[in-house]
Amino acid sequence: MKDKELTQEQRIAIIRHAHQSSLTIAPSKSVVEFIEEMNCESIAPDYVVEAQRADLEDESQFLFTDSAESIDEEEESLGLSDEMKGIYENQN
Repeated sequence: MKDKELTQEQRIAIIRHAHQSSLTIAPSKSVVEFIEEMNCESIAPDYVVEAQRADLEDESQFLFTDSAESIDEEEESLGLSDEMKGIYENQN
């Protein structure tokens, strides 16, 4: 059996169909997650730099003084309920 050669119109139709089909293919979940992760990574550094700058500005006011902030975030109470306090005390 002899191979049939396609006409130019037939080849163009096949290419057109392949192109149109490729436009309707939805990306897989992993591809979508990868794209979202890359977008987050491009935004996050700017946010982190701004947060660090704000922390430095807050702390720099005490750099050359003997005083400290009146409230230290690490020493603030968590506001635990009585039930949670009981659980915490039982673990210690």
